[in-house]
Amino acid sequence: MNYGVDTIELQKKMAEKRIRTIGELSQKCGVNRNTLSDVLNQKTRPSTAVMYKLATVLEMSPEMAGKIFFAQNLHDT
Repeated sequence: MNYGVDTIELQKKMAEKRIRTIGELSQKCGVNRNTLSDVLNQKTRPSTAVMYKLATVLEMSPEMAGKIFFAQNLHDT
């Protein structure tokens, strides 16, 4: 079973916090803009540290963070 980031839900969380750009998210969470771009474009999976920073800035519950960062990739089933 493959897992990936649910980028749609991640973008919804950004919108809820009125974060409109990757650059703005980068400033708020202290993660490199290119790293965030790669995560949002599904080119890479975030490290544990990046997941923690995103979950903190976007005020995600542990359950929501788990659903977003460990979403089952249905395309590979």
